[in-house]
Amino acid sequence: MTYGIDFGTSNSVVARYNDGGTEVLPVGSESVPAQWYQPEFEALFPSVLSVRDLQRTLCFGWAAKTTRGEPVDAVKRLLGARAATGTDPDESGTPHLGEEHVWIADQPFRSTAVAASLFAQMKSAGERNLLELSEAVVTVPAHATGGARYRTRAAARLARIKVKALLNEPTAAAISYVNDVDIPGNLLVFDWGGGTIDVTILEYDGKYFEEQTSRGIAALGGLEFDETLARVILTKLGQVPERLTRHERQRWRRNVELTKIALSRREVKEIPFDIPELGTTVTISRDEYLTAVTPLIQHAMEPLQQALDDLRYGPNDIDSVLMIGGTSQIPEAREAVGQLLGEDRIVDPGLCHPMTAVARGAAIYSAALDDPDKYEQFTLVSSHALGTAFAAGARKGFRPIIKRNSTLIARGEERFTPAKPGASSLNVEIIEGEEGYPADSDRAFPLSRLEVRLPKPERIPDDNAVLIHFRYDISGILHVRVTHERTGQVLRENEIDSFGEDGTPLQQGLDSELERLLNYIEIPFPHASQSEPTPRLEKNETTEPVEQPSAKTISPPTAGNLDGALTVNGVSQTQL
Repeated sequence: MTYGIDFGTSNSVVARYNDGGTEVLPVGSESVPAQWYQPEFEALFPSVLSVRDLQRTLCFGWAAKTTRGEPVDAVKRLLGARAATGTDPDESGTPHLGEEHVWIADQPFRSTAVAASLFAQMKSAGERNLLELSEAVVTVPAHATGGARYRTRAAARLARIKVKALLNEPTAAAISYVNDVDIPGNLLVFDWGGGTIDVTILEYDGKYFEEQTSRGIAALGGLEFDETLARVILTKLGQVPERLTRHERQRWRRNVELTKIALSRREVKEIPFDIPELGTTVTISRDEYLTAVTPLIQHAMEPLQQALDDLRYGPNDIDSVLMIGGTSQIPEAREAVGQLLGEDRIVDPGLCHPMTAVARGAAIYSAALDDPDKYEQFTLVSSHALGTAFAAGARKGFRPIIKRNSTLIARGEERFTPAKPGASSLNVEIIEGEEGYPADSDRAFPLSRLEVRLPKPERIPDDNAVLIHFRYDISGILHVRVTHERTGQVLRENEIDSFGEDGTPLQQGLDSELERLLNYIEIPFPHASQSEPTPRLEKNETTEPVEQPSAKTISPPTAGNLDGALTVNGVSQTQL
């Protein structure tokens, strides 16, 4: 039996493939509150954990989303974060990857460990249903950075789930669709959920599946709609209601999300928004809401147009449009896509399972990986260029070895020479970037830096030329081999599953950190007065037991500030 996991920013879904069909596993579905019941919501496991208000114990899923407590949302967004580029002239200047810390009950935990706790809860839910969720295909956004891909894989592995492959979310949705509706053609998947938007174009000829291009925006989804609506409400109140307690703010925050869901339906003209703690009610009209969120919808059309431009496609080159994810179901979003591509091309939601198609497709692909005949039906492509940095004056140049949209498994090789005579070693900087942009630009993302020892110093640099070979596979692992050109000696061979300039393994110390976090399911977190105060971490600093270098920190929202902003990857998220 094979499984697929859609690990989402707002919600996650687990599905399995069995006897030619797919089914969604009930991961906490018995806990869906009545006010949250929407189509397919019973299949969702909210990607939320929280400290209960009175018990001070940890809970997950619907209990965490709706309890009076201290919820932590959108952990997925933190998995791809990086530290700023170093400016020390003694350093190479290549940016290195930090890791966000999430504060839970005044204790810091790395984002990978927090994500792993969510995977662990999905695995436990499967076990309660007598299902062994020991391996799965896990989905990631098509535009996900190397950091996000590797950390997602590490989080699942920490939860003792073997990742058979990382599959792009829009591709998974398309696989699910053609499994039910076997119609050949060019498919455009418009995947817009709680955290990200992805637009992927695929070709399906009735047997074989080929990704052609993918574009996306990392932080544009339901969270941004929540924040926009919150600002509308705050404007109507005239001031930030600072006297609300933290628990009251959290309840207000969930009411914002419920109000957003209601206002996304055409039949709702206006809705009262109550804040009993302030004795205040404001009325939000659907017109006010649409005016506020229209710029977000317009922004979402940009990756769609970019994907078409990549292939020089027009509307007539697209046969079917799959709109996946909760945000994509907003009528005005569907209309905007219809205006660009034609409303007749948009597939009815009843045929493409907007909330669960990604997990279903992952389960189908998982089954295909076990059957060579079926696996050959799928052709996936790399979503980013992978290469190395080289000296280029004031900036660092980027030389791709595997180009964007290369068919996986992808291979590439480039020749490099030391920068000066007499060199005894050289640094190979592994960069995920975009052709035509420098390696130290905001279009580049560092994966690792490998020091390669040369056989001996040479007066002529060309005598110490090396060949750098990349192999990038479907599981998201980049294999790097460095060979001395003249002698054929293999100087370095690595699988890149580590980050930071010192090559610190991503998993170092995370297993004990996850165990420490999960212990709080049974035992209460200490109150701040019962324990020594935990020092706040500054950017690029760590303290025990956090061992990962170059760490960044997410601090708790300031008490009494409804409009306090938390910035994640450069995106401000209102803490309500």
